[in-house]
Amino acid sequence: MIASMSNEFKSLPKSFQDLLFIVPLSAFFLLFDLGKGSLASWDEGLYAGVAKEMVLSGDWLKLTWSGAPWTDKPPLAIWATAVFYKIFGISEFSARFFSALCGIGTVVVTYLIGRKLLNRWTGFLGALVLLSSSHFLRFARFGMLDAPIAFFISIALYFFWLGREKEHYLVWSGVALGLAFMTKSLAALLVFPVVGLYSWWSGESAILRSRAYLAGLLVAALLALPWHLYMLSHAGWPFFHELFVKHLFLRPTTALDGHAGNYYFYIRTLVNKYHPWVLVGIFSAPFFLFKAVRERLNEIQFLAVWMFSMFLVITLMKTKLAWYLLPVYPALSISVGYVLARVFEERYKNFVRLLFLVIMALHVPYSHLFHHDYSRPIKGIASAVSSVVPAGSSLYLYNYHEAPAVAFYLGRKTGYLDDDNAFFAAAEASQKDFYCLIFRKDLDRFAGRLPGLGISVKGGFEDSRLLVGKAGRAGKSP
Repeated sequence: MIASMSNEFKSLPKSFQDLLFIVPLSAFFLLFDLGKGSLASWDEGLYAGVAKEMVLSGDWLKLTWSGAPWTDKPPLAIWATAVFYKIFGISEFSARFFSALCGIGTVVVTYLIGRKLLNRWTGFLGALVLLSSSHFLRFARFGMLDAPIAFFISIALYFFWLGREKEHYLVWSGVALGLAFMTKSLAALLVFPVVGLYSWWSGESAILRSRAYLAGLLVAALLALPWHLYMLSHAGWPFFHELFVKHLFLRPTTALDGHAGNYYFYIRTLVNKYHPWVLVGIFSAPFFLFKAVRERLNEIQFLAVWMFSMFLVITLMKTKLAWYLLPVYPALSISVGYVLARVFEERYKNFVRLLFLVIMALHVPYSHLFHHDYSRPIKGIASAVSSVVPAGSSLYLYNYHEAPAVAFYLGRKTGYLDDDNAFFAAAEASQKDFYCLIFRKDLDRFAGRLPGLGISVKGGFEDSRLLVGKAGRAGKSP
């Protein structure tokens, strides 16, 4: 029976055989135990919280967080998460599911790109390199916007390449570009340096003036503009500031929220996070650039421009975040796959499949792939908070900046207290009952002062404690 199944598998088209290996492997490692643990506040819990409020409010156009307007990102990923909340319930799995699906899609698109530009075997290896690279693997299992934006950018570039031969694909490239804008707004602009520089370098700039390409840009605008114009009319300057001032001017020119770094920040990120392929990637990327300059093959030029133009853009930006690299990884992984294809010919395909299975399995203990318990103290103390802290009350966090996780798991507004003086001042000044989450190590330092303020511990989970002070009982601390 096994021999019969093996013969049937071998009789399938080779591309189909590749996908039968790639897709289930991707699905297992990106979906298994996806809902385990707890969400990270920044930014996973934030997006999950916005989607949760969307479902609870029923307003699918105006995004809110903690009841206040939230205009930082477009709604496509939030809409998708809200739909999954409706289907599967509000949970960690639902919050991460869209990102994981886009991660699977990016692996498949990487295979298609590698197969089209180079050859099927290189595409197969490049897709597996991407899947097994630790940085991509972790963020594809993370409920953020970076795996989705990498997916839509990759789709847009893939269809652009196909559009060189059949123009109607340029319209589909515009569809993907519009969805990219609706996922992470101006991050979608990373498509244009690749398209523009490649077209100039290869002497194919006429494609940028073609009716099909301009039609694709129109389609992108028709997908992205309606919601943006709606928000501009309803939210006005705050929305304009977030979209244009913050993301188009401040993010490239200043280090927002302290996310600074030097010119080799992303080189260091690759060295630290693109495991186990970093050594091959350090060789393959410049090799592709050298090969593109020397041989001027369009396919190599396209991949080289993809890698280096995106890398240069994010390097020049003053705001540095490691996950900005994700849209670079498909092209980089294909370049690694190209090198591996020279080492392992296709006749060793069974050995290669086994090798990648071992690499993926090793990610479980060494990359802590299935460990997602980022907000364990907050999730663990949720039952105590729900029974003690009335809905609508504010909850202070002492020396613990995790407001998104509090909003998602506890449904409470938060305030931050970062030192002892702020803690006691807030307790004494409270006109309503005082509620605060604190870790035991901080609580032990001034536990003796709490009775004089009428504050006591009303719940706990592991090292976290819920403090409650009754209004009218607070006096001067001794």
